[in-house]
Amino acid sequence: MKTRSLTVDAFKAVAAQLIVLHHFVAYSPMAEVLSATWNGLTNVLFEDARMVVQVFLVTSGYLVARSFARQEQISPLPLIVRRYFRLLPSYFIALIITIVATALMRNNIDGAAALLGVESWLPTEPSLVKFLGHLFMVQNILQLDALTVGVWYVSIDLQLFIATVFLIWLSNVLRGQHYLRGHLIIVCMLSLMSLWFFNLNPDWDDYAVYFFGAYGLGMLAFWSTQDRRALKVFLFTIAMALGAFMYAPRARVAIAIVTALCLYLATRLSPSSGVKLRSKYLHLLSDSSYSLFLNHFAVIVVLSGIWYRYKLQSELSAWLFIGLGWLVSFIFSLFVFKYLERPMVSWLLIQLSRIGSQKLASKMASKRGS
Repeated sequence: MKTRSLTVDAFKAVAAQLIVLHHFVAYSPMAEVLSATWNGLTNVLFEDARMVVQVFLVTSGYLVARSFARQEQISPLPLIVRRYFRLLPSYFIALIITIVATALMRNNIDGAAALLGVESWLPTEPSLVKFLGHLFMVQNILQLDALTVGVWYVSIDLQLFIATVFLIWLSNVLRGQHYLRGHLIIVCMLSLMSLWFFNLNPDWDDYAVYFFGAYGLGMLAFWSTQDRRALKVFLFTIAMALGAFMYAPRARVAIAIVTALCLYLATRLSPSSGVKLRSKYLHLLSDSSYSLFLNHFAVIVVLSGIWYRYKLQSELSAWLFIGLGWLVSFIFSLFVFKYLERPMVSWLLIQLSRIGSQKLASKMASKRGS
């Protein structure tokens, strides 16, 4: 039985909260009111808070590497299908509620944008092609306009997972009993290619290779806790990542390096009994972070529409709306996770297992018949 990492849980929980605040500042009219007197805070949330996406990338790589620990044989297609259906429920819910919220509030928000002489920040109106592209998480590759915020990351996460599965499968085939060494070499090389080349060119930011540096550091951070050779490769990759940062300073690279090092160092710490006792709340915040990451934007849209409808302008109203928006987003994400996402994922995975069992039974029966 795998033990949970409190560090991973804490990173995911905090990063999700910062993304929510970043989007409130980036999109809502309430943030414009607050920027007059809280300019420093709003600038930090707008410019810097978005960088915590790197934390999600590193922790995702760490967790994926842990899920593959000591698996010498993997089947790529079943793993990819299971990953897709794990991502789908909250993602689908976010698409639907954002499309509905946008349709309800479009006149208010677009009308206010026209009066101010600025471009509306609402997603473009949905079409069948856009919806299907989003449903299969290929909207980035197809260059489709996003129907809500955060979906670009889910598409990248799935791309990274697919690439990782095939890389690990290939290294298992080629290296045999030395499969771990194969993983290390391939992930190290691709991470450095990403950090030194692909991540320097924003034209690649719709594809996994742009982000694989952070994802690979997370994978190596986990493997470094399992094997001394892996630790050497991890430290080498960290050193080369620092070189990439010095060659072309990027805050996202620095955050990825620090996050990966923290995940490694956290394995040396043993939490106190008091921390362990309270960790169940941290687990809940971590587990619901994906739901929060995706579903808060609909709340921003609704509150912004109400703000424009009643022509609110005071700083107190802005604080109240942002506070209410954060609270509603938080409660709604917990509801979605507990009563929709988790049951739906469980049901989908059970159905996949049954289909797999039926296919296996059919193959065995056909062999006996022959």
